[in-house]
Amino acid sequence: MANEATSPDSIAVAERVRELMSRHGIGKRQQTTELCRILDLSFSQGHRKLRGNSPWTLSQIKKVAEAFGEPAAQLFGAQSLDPGMVGAIAQEAVFSIGAIDLACTAWVGAALEPGSRPEFIAFSKLGQWRVVRHDGALYQNGFEVHKIEIYPRRAETDKPLIAVVDDDASSADNLRDYLEQSGFGAAAFYGLTAFTEALQTQVFDGVVIDWLFGTQTSALAIRAVRGSENPDAPIFVLTGELLTGKASESEISEVIRNFDVACYEKPARMAILVADLSKRLNRI
Repeated sequence: MANEATSPDSIAVAERVRELMSRHGIGKRQQTTELCRILDLSFSQGHRKLRGNSPWTLSQIKKVAEAFGEPAAQLFGAQSLDPGMVGAIAQEAVFSIGAIDLACTAWVGAALEPGSRPEFIAFSKLGQWRVVRHDGALYQNGFEVHKIEIYPRRAETDKPLIAVVDDDASSADNLRDYLEQSGFGAAAFYGLTAFTEALQTQVFDGVVIDWLFGTQTSALAIRAVRGSENPDAPIFVLTGELLTGKASESEISEVIRNFDVACYEKPARMAILVADLSKRLNRI
């Protein structure tokens, strides 16, 4: 089981990761892409993690440090906070309290000296660090424990986040629900203004957007996606008005050419749309 950092820790780790990448010549606009490559994350998840809005596991911290050939301890910054932590190494562990096992991070120090009676000790069993309260029993290969951090169990939201934009709330909700059932995260927006405002603070891995919103088209919103922090997000335009003449075939063709979007007739065949989306996001 992997532990998760609390929010203040997540922010601190994110700041140190950004500083590390900058030292290694990774520009700000490339840092999210690089983190996604190292940790195999979706763009939206990497974006949240680099801003401290998503928890970091110990294994992720170690993986980033190893990718740049630097010690993981500097990303934790824990040893600098407490002089007594010098020499201790953060380890993913299981903290046993009676019959209950809790995922934790344990700062494991030196091997126990004969006669020592620390409150907690750590030992390795079958490749897993375990932490227990010292009960006076003799433990072979026992180590001092300087610090234990236990975090609430929360799901790591590592699903690609898809924006569904349609002024027909029922259609938007149905597609959002289908995407969620298919293993994606999804957010529904019922107008162009709500969506473009969300683009200022959120990053999406993909966008499914209707073409007509009253007398407006979604062309400017599509342009905004291509100018966002994730400009390569796949975009799918939906329209049911080509045959009626309300939607201009030439305007849609121009958007397809200029902004690399796909176009589907409404009502969209959801299974085909999701299969195409999965392929573009390398999920199949």
